[in-house]
Amino acid sequence: MVVAVRSGESMAVMFADVCDSTRLYQVLRDAAAHALTNRCVRQIIDATERYSGMVVKTMGDGALSTFPSADAAYCAAAHIQEALRGTEPRVRIGFTIGPVIVTADDVFGATVNLASRLAALASPGEILMTRACVDALHPAYRPNTQRLDKAVVKGGIDAVEIYRTLGDPENVTVTAFQVDGSAGKRRGILILTHRGRQLRLDTDSAPVLIGRDGGCGLIVNSDWASRRHATLEILNGRFTLTDHSTNGTFCVDDSQQLMMLKREATYLLTSGLISLGIAPAEDPDNVIRYRYGTIDTD
Repeated sequence: MVVAVRSGESMAVMFADVCDSTRLYQVLRDAAAHALTNRCVRQIIDATERYSGMVVKTMGDGALSTFPSADAAYCAAAHIQEALRGTEPRVRIGFTIGPVIVTADDVFGATVNLASRLAALASPGEILMTRACVDALHPAYRPNTQRLDKAVVKGGIDAVEIYRTLGDPENVTVTAFQVDGSAGKRRGILILTHRGRQLRLDTDSAPVLIGRDGGCGLIVNSDWASRRHATLEILNGRFTLTDHSTNGTFCVDDSQQLMMLKREATYLLTSGLISLGIAPAEDPDNVIRYRYGTIDTD
């Protein structure tokens, strides 16, 4: 049998492993240990799919996933740790970005091996990544990473700079929603503007539907928009846009990168454009502008 192989594709590769799964089976009965492990793996799969990734394979107590960008892998990793925070067992995550060899049902190469080594080095509940990932992240994410060390990982030749997320994954929101005591507490807000109408949301706001339906919180009367096209809500402490439509949702951030969501989600971090069902440049009259900021709560 001939297996089709694609070599040299660049993507983010993530390993997520359930910690101490062997001990779980020794301490608990098989059914209970399997249920706990399966719950973690299900969270890994759900987060991977939510952020445009693909689960290449599961290994009983973990999963290997690929993503189109470092941002997508970062968001998925943070989502996994946030969803499992305060529960047992915990998960260790490592990811990096680079060229891989892709077959019909697997990925291979030095990038995959490095991601596996990073996951093995991570502590329970921790996310480790390489300098290449940090450099590829959106500028809003980079302050939430910290350089740990420069080391030659097992099986490697050259030294690799290793970074981790700051503290628990919940702290990815610190720079957005919290400042020092002299300024008092601050709350994140998101301002949406469409055809002269302005909608302001904060971190306590209820989810808002966007679409053509008259019951939506933000109505967009466009031929390209679905009746209930997308939802804007707070997930993991961040403003999150989730597409539910047939035609997809287009987003352009302040770095001018165009992203198309198809039954997927993304964080709205700074400022940019949202367009329902069609690229913003092709239907400028129905573009939604968004801007993130903070306000004092005292």
